[in-house]
Amino acid sequence: MRSYLVILLLFFLQINQSFCENPFVTNYSVTDGLPTSMIYCVEKDSRGFMWFGTDKGVIRYDGHNFLVLTEDDGLSYNMVFRIKEDMEGRLWFLNFDGSVNFYDQNKIHNEETDAFLKDVRTGFMYHNFFQASDSTIYFYNVNSEINVVKDLKYIDFFDLSRESNGPVNTLYLNESPGKHFYLWSSSGNYELEDLNEVSKHIELPMSQVRVFSQNDQDVFSVDLSGNISLFRNYKLVDRNFLSVDSRFVNDILVDNEGLIWVSIFDKGVYCYRGKELLLHLKIEVPQNLLQDDENNIWAVSKKGIYKINRDIVRYSFFGTENFDGEGITAFSSSTPEGVWATNGERIFFLKGNDIYKSDKLFSDLNLNKLHHLSNDVLLVHGRMTHLFTLKEPSFNEQEKKIYFKNILTSNFLAENSIVDEKKNVVYLYDNDYVIALNVDSDSSAHWSFREGRISNVLINNNRQLVVSAASNFLVDENSIIHAQNVYNRFNGRFISAHLILDPENEIFNLIGNEMYLQHGKEFYNVLGDLQDQVDFRIRDMAYYDSTLFFFTERTIYFIHNPQKVIEGKEVELNRLGNEFHNINDIFCKDDKLFVGSDDGMTVIPIKESVNTQYQPTKPYFVRVLLDDKEIDVSRGAISYKNKNRLNIEFSSLNFSSIPSNFAYMLEGVNDNWITGTETQVVYLNLEPGNYTFKLRSRKNMEDYSEAIELPIKVVPTLWQRLITKVIVFLFLIILVFLVVRRYYQEQIRAREKDYQLATIEHRALQSMMNPHFIFNSLGSIQKFLLENKPEEAGSYLSQFARLIRQTMNSIKSNSVILDDEVERLRNYIELEQFRMDHRFGYSIEIDEKLENDDYNIPSMIVQPFVENAIWHGISTLPTKGFIKVVFEYLSDKSIRILVEDNGIGFAKSRAYSQSKNSLNISSSLTQKRVKLLGDKYKVQTGIHAEELYPGNENPGARITLILPIIE
Repeated sequence: MRSYLVILLLFFLQINQSFCENPFVTNYSVTDGLPTSMIYCVEKDSRGFMWFGTDKGVIRYDGHNFLVLTEDDGLSYNMVFRIKEDMEGRLWFLNFDGSVNFYDQNKIHNEETDAFLKDVRTGFMYHNFFQASDSTIYFYNVNSEINVVKDLKYIDFFDLSRESNGPVNTLYLNESPGKHFYLWSSSGNYELEDLNEVSKHIELPMSQVRVFSQNDQDVFSVDLSGNISLFRNYKLVDRNFLSVDSRFVNDILVDNEGLIWVSIFDKGVYCYRGKELLLHLKIEVPQNLLQDDENNIWAVSKKGIYKINRDIVRYSFFGTENFDGEGITAFSSSTPEGVWATNGERIFFLKGNDIYKSDKLFSDLNLNKLHHLSNDVLLVHGRMTHLFTLKEPSFNEQEKKIYFKNILTSNFLAENSIVDEKKNVVYLYDNDYVIALNVDSDSSAHWSFREGRISNVLINNNRQLVVSAASNFLVDENSIIHAQNVYNRFNGRFISAHLILDPENEIFNLIGNEMYLQHGKEFYNVLGDLQDQVDFRIRDMAYYDSTLFFFTERTIYFIHNPQKVIEGKEVELNRLGNEFHNINDIFCKDDKLFVGSDDGMTVIPIKESVNTQYQPTKPYFVRVLLDDKEIDVSRGAISYKNKNRLNIEFSSLNFSSIPSNFAYMLEGVNDNWITGTETQVVYLNLEPGNYTFKLRSRKNMEDYSEAIELPIKVVPTLWQRLITKVIVFLFLIILVFLVVRRYYQEQIRAREKDYQLATIEHRALQSMMNPHFIFNSLGSIQKFLLENKPEEAGSYLSQFARLIRQTMNSIKSNSVILDDEVERLRNYIELEQFRMDHRFGYSIEIDEKLENDDYNIPSMIVQPFVENAIWHGISTLPTKGFIKVVFEYLSDKSIRILVEDNGIGFAKSRAYSQSKNSLNISSSLTQKRVKLLGDKYKVQTGIHAEELYPGNENPGARITLILPIIE
C-alpha cells in the first residue's frame, strides 16, 4: 500500500524528460482541444470509442472530436482515476474522492439518479473492479475494501484487511478456474472460496507492488527491485521475465503481435520483443497503456495523450538528435552503399543504421539542394547561396565522420538547380537567367529570359531543358531557345515539379495541384477531381516500381500505376498513414522510401507501406436535429411529425491520420450513394412515410465499411392522413356541388327577375303609351287645326313626336341617363300643360352632386307618378295646380326622387276616378319593378306615398322613390 501511495504522490511531481518530435507519435494536449493535459487513464469501449479520465472530467474521442463530460453533465467528481467497461457495455468511472458513476445510453448515472451508488461510495478511491461470470461486480481498493453490486443493486461490503491471515492490500482481484476468488497482494496471493474467508495463501519469492493482467491467463507482477515476473494460469513461470530497474511501473500491455509495452512512471514508455528492447519513448509520467482497433498504442500522462503508430517498430526513424537537433532538408541520388543527406549545415551519409557526418561546413546557410554525381562529386546549395562542390569524400569508420578533400565555391548565387546526371551538367537558375555548368570540364553556358520570373527548370525525356516562367521555353541540344513548344499549354501556370517515370512518360505538377502525364505529344490529367482531396500544395514527387509518390507539407500520397490514365482509366489516390512535420524531401532506393522532414529522417519499406490493409473505419451517428432541436437516437430509430428540417450529423471512428470518406443515402429519396467528406446532411420537408438513412465510411480507396442504418418514420399530421384527405376531398366535392347549385339557382332567379323586369318594363311602356294620353294629344292637335291655329298644332305635334321618340329610345335599355330622363319628363309635362291650357305649373330640381357626373337611373319609372299627379291630382282643381319633381343624391349607389303636387289628394282622386284599377296599375307595376331592381343591384329601394298638406281641403300628394344608381 505504501508503494502505491508513493506512485500516486510522484504522479504530481515534475520529471524533467524530453520527448522529441516523432512522425509516429502524436501528442494531444490543451492546444488540440483537451480541457487539461493531466490524464490519468484510458479505456476503449465496445463500440471503439477512446475514453480518458482527467482532473477535469472524462473525455470521449472518436479520432476527430473530443467530447468532454464533467460535473455539469452528472459526474460526481471531476477527477476520474479509472474507466472500465463491464459485460453489459456500461462504462464505470472510479473517481478520486471514492465516488462511482456509470455511463449508459448516452447518460451519466450518479447518486441522485441511482441511489445504490451512495452505498458503493468509499473513503479511499477504488483501484479497479472485477466482474464475475454471473455479472456480479466487485469494486476494490488497495485497502482490501470490497463493495459488491449486481443488476445495479448494492449487495454487500467486505473488508479483507481485518482477516488475521488476510492480505495486506489488494493489487488485483479476479476469478480462478474453480470459480473461486483469486487475490493478488504484496504479501502474496490468496485463493478465497468466498470473500469472508481465506482458503489458501500462496507465498511468493518477491514482494509485489503492481500487478497487470492481460487476459486473466497471463499476469505480470512488478516487485520492489523493478523485476517483472510472468504468471500463467495463476502459476509463476518466469521470475525474471523483464528487468526495468524501477518499481514505478504504471502499466504493462501485450499488443496483438506479442510486443510488450511497459509504462514506467519515471522513465517513459518501453517496447520489447521478448526480452529485446525495441523502443524507448521519453514520455513524461506515463500512466495507462491501451491498443485500439487500428493497432495504435495509447499512452496517457501529465503531458496529455500520446498516440503511438504501430509502424514505429516496423520503420526506421532517426530523430533530430542525430542531426544536431535539425531536420533533414534534402537527399540526393546515392551510391549503392547508402544515402546522402543534409540538414542545411552538414553532410550526412546513411549506411545501414549507421550515420556518418561531416564537419559543420555551411553554418547559417540553410542548404536545401543536394546532388550526387557519378564521379562521386557532391553539389550543394541553398536558396540564393553559392554553389558548393565537394570532391573526393572519405569515411572514418570509428568516428563515423565524413571528410572531403576539396570544397569549391562558385562565383554566382543560385535560386535552385537541376542536374543532368548523364552529362554531369548542373543547371542553376535565378529570376531571369539559367547557367549550365559542366562539372567535369568546369565550362559553362548562360541564357537570359525576360518573359517573367523563372519558377522552375527541368530536363525532359529528350534531354532538353525546359524553362518555366510566365511562358515556357524549350532549350534544345544546340542551345537554341524555342518559344513555341508543347509546353505552351502550361503558360501562365507555373510547373512546380517534374519527374521522368520511364523513357516514354513523364509527370508535370502545376501550381494548384494540377498533375499531367505526358505520353508522346499527348497530356493526360492524372488527378482530375481527386486534386481536391490533396490537403496542401504539392511540393515534389518520387517514383519507384510503378508507384508515384508526392508530398505536401505533412502528408505523403501515392498512386499505383499512374500510366493507366493513358487508357482512360481513373487512378486511385492513397496516402501513407503517417503525418510528418514539414516534409522537405523524399527519395526512393532499394524498396525504401526516405523521408526528410523537420522530424529527422524516416525510412519506410515501400511494398509494406503501400500494401498496408488498414482497419476499416466505423461510422456512427453523432446526433440528429429536428428543426434545430436534438432528439434521442439511442433506440436506433426516430419518428416525428410536423417538422420541416431534419439534420443528421455523423462521423467515424478513425484514429489514423488518413481522413475518412463517407457514402450515404436515404432510401425513399436517393437511389444512389452520395460520397464525400461532409459529416452532415439536411433534408427538408420529407413527405410522410418510412425511410432508412444508410451510412458507410472508409479510408483511402479501400472498401467501404458495413452500412449502419437509421430508420426514420415521418408520421403524417392530421391534415396529411389519407382519411383526412378523403374527408376533405368529399367535403370539397359537396361544397363545389352546393356552390354550383347555388350559382345556377342564382342564375335562374336572376333570369326570372330579368324576365319579370322585362315584363314590367313592357307593361310600364304600355302605361306610358296610355291610349287616353295619345287620343287626347291627337285631339288637341285636331282642335288646333279646326281653330285654324296651324303654328300651335305644328308645335304641339313636334313636341309630341319628340316624346314618342324619347319613349321609344328608353325601350332599348333598362337604364337611362338622368339628364335624358329629366328632359323627357319636361317634354311630357309641357305637352300635358299645353293640352290643359296651362292650368298648372311645374318645376324640376336636381341636386348639385348629380350634376357633376353622368348618372344612370332605371328608365320609365318617374313618368307614371307625374301622370297620376296631373290626371288624378290637379286636373279637377278649381284653381291652378303645381307639380314639383326633385332628384336628390343619397349615395354612390342610390338616388331619391320626390314627385309633389297640390292637387285634391288621394281620397278625392279615388272618388273621381272611373276605375280604381286604372288609377293604381302604374304605381303597382312600378313598385314591383323597384323591388326587383333593389334585389338585383343589392340596394335598399322603395316607394312611399303621403299627403303633402294633411288636413287641408286639397291636401295634395308626395311620392318618394328610392332607386338604384346603375353603373
